Amino acid sequence: MNIAEKLSTLVKFRTVSSYHPEEEDEASFASFIEALPGLFPGAHAALERTLVGPRGIVYRWRGKNPALKPAIFCAHFDVVPASESDPWGEPPFSGTIKDGYVWGRGTQDIKVQIACILESAETLLSAGFIPERTLYFAFGGDEEVGGRRGAGAISVWFSEQKIHASWVIDEGSPVGQGVVNFVQKPIALIGVAEKGYADIVVEVEGAGGHASMPPKHTALGALAHAIARIEDNPFPARITKTSDEFLGALTPHAAAPYRQIFSLRHILRPVILKAFSASPSTNAMVRTTCAATMAQASPKENVLPNLARAVINVRIMPGTTVAEVIARFNELVAPYGAKAYAKFPEHIVEPSAESSTSSEGWNSIVAAIAEAFPDAVPAPFLFTAGTDTKHYRGITDDIYRFQPLVQTPADLAAVHNVNEKVSVENLERCVRFYHALMNRQ
Repeated sequence: MNIAEKLSTLVKFRTVSSYHPEEEDEASFASFIEALPGLFPGAHAALERTLVGPRGIVYRWRGKNPALKPAIFCAHFDVVPASESDPWGEPPFSGTIKDGYVWGRGTQDIKVQIACILESAETLLSAGFIPERTLYFAFGGDEEVGGRRGAGAISVWFSEQKIHASWVIDEGSPVGQGVVNFVQKPIALIGVAEKGYADIVVEVEGAGGHASMPPKHTALGALAHAIARIEDNPFPARITKTSDEFLGALTPHAAAPYRQIFSLRHILRPVILKAFSASPSTNAMVRTTCAATMAQASPKENVLPNLARAVINVRIMPGTTVAEVIARFNELVAPYGAKAYAKFPEHIVEPSAESSTSSEGWNSIVAAIAEAFPDAVPAPFLFTAGTDTKHYRGITDDIYRFQPLVQTPADLAAVHNVNEKVSVENLERCVRFYHALMNRQ
């Protein structure tokens, strides 16, 4: 079997995770785990495999030098739902290989990385390679719903084994092609930091009653004003250490006048922040973002609501805390009789620390990128979504988030969407990246 056929097999398992485990198809998860030894027999024979909890898989590849801190390669094998009735070019769990692509859920997010990690290990093992440092492969099965049963349990297992890693690499941003208009070369976006996450409830109590005799502002009307005030008063834009290094990495490759502006970024910071604030994708790099996503009020058209409630999804910049976000919200919405609080305190994720761009992990990743994607410009990046890395913060020195695939904006639009697919050429480059990264350890 080649790598495309192996990924195709893994896509066929409907490993759709849910916040309600009883809604999951447990047989699909079990079948996925059982299939790995047959698809990657060399890795299964040579590496030590431990099943951790209900959704964790750990492989240990013993290194020659136990004095070196290990490295951990992470990925997850659960996926988000996909409906057969949606307009997919090929069914989402078919794993169809067609026109140079593998189709289906998980081909980008992120069964692809599990397949390529294990395929790279297979190739190196067949050549008799033994790493200097011990390598761990840590695969969780519930990242899309928080990762507690997968990466969370694995992190506890690492702590119990008294394992502290030099660095961790997990999913993240890709080798972006055409993602910015001022750099023609592809940009290898290495996530060295990750935004925090919180769902904040904003609610207003009302008197209720018949809609034929309304007050000046119903609870829902007051809530609308409160939400508008949050949207009209965004968090201040700022350039973090990561953003500054990102601009520094792009400066030599940027077209005029961006090259000159970025080279003077410490002087022209207000200009850069204004430019970045103009687009949702770059705005997310320079400020804590707030998105009103849900609302509810009266159960009937002609009844005044006793309570109106909305949810604001917040992605929090390093250097800001969830407590500061809630305090700011409460200050903004108080004039409308509203209050703000965390919807799911147990699911709050504070922003991560910013990892080093001079460590052995960073240098190894940059070298592997040079081998697999020689045209790409490696750049530190603030990852604006969430990953399983939140569970590994206490057991490693540095964390990096990177997806070794060349992706255009159109490719990225298929993540969590219809027509998710990956080219066979991309798969081969992904294997080459992990092969090079492991070979340096």
